[in-house]
Amino acid sequence: MSGIPAASAPDLIALDDTDEAIITLLRTDGRLPFRTIARELGITENTVRARVRRLEESNTMRVVAVTDIEAAGFSMLLAIGVQVQDRSPEAVARDLADFPDVFSVNVVVGAQDIEILVVSEDQAALHELVGERLATVPGVRRLTPALALDVLKNQPDWVPFHDRPFPEAASFPGRDSKHGKLDVTDRRIVSRLSRDARLSNGQIAGDLGVTEGTVRGRIKRMEQEKQIRLTAVTNIDRFGDALLAYIWIEVERSSRTGAVASELAAIPELGFVGVMLGRSDILAITMVRNTEHLARFVHTRVSSIDGVRRTESTLGVNFVKHDYRMARIVS
Repeated sequence: MSGIPAASAPDLIALDDTDEAIITLLRTDGRLPFRTIARELGITENTVRARVRRLEESNTMRVVAVTDIEAAGFSMLLAIGVQVQDRSPEAVARDLADFPDVFSVNVVVGAQDIEILVVSEDQAALHELVGERLATVPGVRRLTPALALDVLKNQPDWVPFHDRPFPEAASFPGRDSKHGKLDVTDRRIVSRLSRDARLSNGQIAGDLGVTEGTVRGRIKRMEQEKQIRLTAVTNIDRFGDALLAYIWIEVERSSRTGAVASELAAIPELGFVGVMLGRSDILAITMVRNTEHLARFVHTRVSSIDGVRRTESTLGVNFVKHDYRMARIVS
C-alpha cells in the first residue's frame, strides 16, 4: 500500500532513494545477498549492510517470513465488521486482539466500529469462534462477516510494528491443525524466520538441532510452493497521518465480479483485493491520508471501473493489531 508522501516522524529516519531501492529489492527477496544488492544499485556491500542495519535499528523496516494462511492450516479467511454498544470500541478492540485467530484489528469510522480479519480451519471452528467467542466479548453488539472466496492480492508491505511478542513454534498459528502443510520442523524454522528472515541457515540449524542442509532444503521448498514469502515490511508509522481504508464494492452484475476484481488488483495503491461472500462482492484495502483523500481515490480509481455499481468505505483510526506473519500468498 503506497502512494502517500512520508510524514515527519521523530522516531523514524528519513529515507533517501538508496534506502527505498534497498527496501524494494528486499521486498522481492528478503534473503537477497548484500553483494547482489550492492551490484544492482552500484554501491558498496558495506554501504548496503550499514543501511539495512540502520533501517532495522530505527524500527523502520523488518525482514521477515510471511506464512500463507492455507499452508498454516486455515482454509477460511474472513473480514468481520463489529458494531459496539455500551463500551468503547478501543476496549472491545483490545479484547478482540487477544484471540490468535484474529490477526488484524482496526478501530474505524463508518457503518462499523471495528474491522477485523480472521482465519479459521473449517466451518465448525468458525462457528465456535464467531458464535461462542467473538460474539460474547463484552460490548460486541453485532458481527457482520464476509468470507473471502478468492484473494487476488495480499501485500502486507506497510504494517504497524506493535510490541506483541511473536510466539515460538509451540504456539505458532495453526499449530494443532490437521490440515496444515507445514510439519513441526517447518514451523520451528518459520518461527525463527518470522522474527528475522536473514538468520543464516547455520544459526537456525544450530538452534533446532538439525543439519544446515535440512534447513536450506525446507526453506527452498516452502518458498517454491508459496507456503512462505521472505520479504521486507515497513513501519506504517512512517506515515504519520496514514489511515487504513476498507472499501466494500458492489458490482452491477455478478458475472463481472472477477473482471472488476482483476482491475482493482492492478492498482498499486491497493494492498488487498478479495472476492467476498457477504457484505459486498469485493473488499479492497488501501492506505490514505484523510477522508478527502479516500473520497478522491474511490471516485477516480474505483468507481470509474466498468461494472462497479456502488461502494461503501470504513476508515481506520486506531490500528490495534496486525500479525504480518500471516497472509494469503498470491503469485
